Amino acid sequence: MVNGNAAFGGMCKPNIVIYCTIINGFCKDGFVDKAKELFLEIKGTEINPNVVIYGSLVDGLCKNGLVDEAKELFSEMKCSNINPNVVVYSSLIHGLCCVGDWNEAKGLFIEMLDQGLPPNVVTFNVMIDELCKKRRMDEANVLLKMMIERSVNPNTITYSLLLDGYCLVGRIDDARKLFDSMMNKGCKPNLYSYNILINGYCRKGNVDEAMSLYRELVSKGIRPTIITFSTLLDGLLLASRTGDAQKVF
Repeated sequence: MVNGNAAFGGMCKPNIVIYCTIINGFCKDGFVDKAKELFLEIKGTEINPNVVIYGSLVDGLCKNGLVDEAKELFSEMKCSNINPNVVVYSSLIHGLCCVGDWNEAKGLFIEMLDQGLPPNVVTFNVMIDELCKKRRMDEANVLLKMMIERSVNPNTITYSLLLDGYCLVGRIDDARKLFDSMMNKGCKPNLYSYNILINGYCRKGNVDEAMSLYRELVSKGIRPTIITFSTLLDGLLLASRTGDAQKVF
């Protein structure tokens, strides 16, 4: 058992701030069992766990695949009249998506909206990621529009998830339109964004566009990685353009 007083050599009595810090640290470092022990210790004191402690535990449990325990803790905090915030909801939604429970994740998202709790960019990204993996691009695009309507600015991660989704289903033209709109809205593509679209063009056999994107990213000072080079190499060789492959490499 982790003992809060012992952790400080008996020199001081831990307060809620100290407990929050230690539990959050345990969860982030993967020591969720120790965090759970400390949580039980708190319950034996006059200190009442707050939303930060519950949130840290829900996130830690989900990241360790213990989603059922996270759901129980989520229910417990609501029964204790501690309202989950957007961070707690986002952590549990992500955990549910990771174990393939899309319906429950979607239900939690709707619950947030019904309670007037605005999703943030992390929440939207989690939902969009899952929809893209399921190849449900029209629904993912609806969420993108919802983000913008709610003044939640999509970030590079948001656009990259959608780019990957469009490429996954072979909608390369839609991916390119999104890529261009991303830049027009002041959201700079990163190497990951470029790699996704380069791969999409190569898979479609359009290596000229892939090469054009490669030259563009280099001109912007973005350093290609082995993934960039191997993707282009595969695309060029598949198109029987060994000469171009040698020029690049």
